[in-house]
Amino acid sequence: MTVTLDWAPMAQALAADLRAKNAIRSDTVAAAIETVPRHLFIAGHYAAGQHTTVNPAQPTDELLHLAYADRGIMTHTPADGAGGFSSTSQPSIVAKMLEAAGLRPGMQVLEVGAGTGWNAALIAHITGADVHTIEASPLVATEARAALARADAKHVTVHTGDGYLGHGGGGPYDLIIVTCGIAGIAPAWLDQLSPDGAILAPVAHGGLHPLLRVTHTGSPVGQLVANADFMTATGPLYAGATAAPATRGQHLPAPDPAAARPRAVPEGLDPRGSYVDLWMHLAARDARTTCAGAAGTTDYTGCALVDDDAAVFVQPGGLHLTPGPKAQVLADQVEQFLAGWARSGRPKLTAWSCSLIPAGNTEYPLLAPANWQLQMSI
Repeated sequence: MTVTLDWAPMAQALAADLRAKNAIRSDTVAAAIETVPRHLFIAGHYAAGQHTTVNPAQPTDELLHLAYADRGIMTHTPADGAGGFSSTSQPSIVAKMLEAAGLRPGMQVLEVGAGTGWNAALIAHITGADVHTIEASPLVATEARAALARADAKHVTVHTGDGYLGHGGGGPYDLIIVTCGIAGIAPAWLDQLSPDGAILAPVAHGGLHPLLRVTHTGSPVGQLVANADFMTATGPLYAGATAAPATRGQHLPAPDPAAARPRAVPEGLDPRGSYVDLWMHLAARDARTTCAGAAGTTDYTGCALVDDDAAVFVQPGGLHLTPGPKAQVLADQVEQFLAGWARSGRPKLTAWSCSLIPAGNTEYPLLAPANWQLQMSI
């Protein structure tokens, strides 16, 4: 492994920060974060629209502080040769996924979305077994191979191709892990799983991409395991996205202050915890739930129920309605859902399970979440 500046204490500090945030819960994941040098997987990055090329083998203090902070790093945009967006995900999200994956030594893993290669290296560090990772962009795949070699990461093979098809040559897999937001599960992945295998993927729900754990003992079923959000996949994995992800990022008319309903939302919501639990509850109850904002301001960006040009922004401090009678009717429906969540004891997002049904187009079918059920024992 390339000897660098004194990055190890910074990696240890990052692991400690992720423990404090409850993203890391095990010594196994902590050791991987502390051991696999993230900076060696960053050859360039974007900030404020400008690209900076760096030499990961001779890192500057600036690069190390960037690499060992809990933040995602954009490494490619559609304007460069990669043909799309690519990044190294925020470490807290990476750690949540590794914990949810339940990795064990010897597990065979397929990753969809190689990115920089850092996540695959972390997986291989934990399992000590072969990891196959697929990347759609030839440029990004080439860079990931170079980074893995630079970090002396073992057992990782990068394939250039469409993740929708999986990689049958390395299966059956104990785990298929997806690192980009998708609209549904590719049927080929189920065929490539071992009998007790699982898929862990950020699947579109309510305008976000919470982590869904999918098993297939009989019909495939999904279980929400953690809150997350990812850049969306390109190509078939996002074809046939439902209405809610399609409205993601929509900017609607600013709310009418006189129509606000401050007491409609249960009190004491944690923006990173119970607020997201409520958000997922609304998404399970009404497919119009999404992530949206109001034109000219960021004050209302977040959970919203959208019906054409009418919207109700659901904030910890209350409901905020766009002007007009249609929003009033929509808010009445939202209040019923909020009351139901409170009566049920404010269930967490992990209490929700679903079936998966055919979606997408005929050429590239997907299995999308449907028939959400609340499992109160969870």
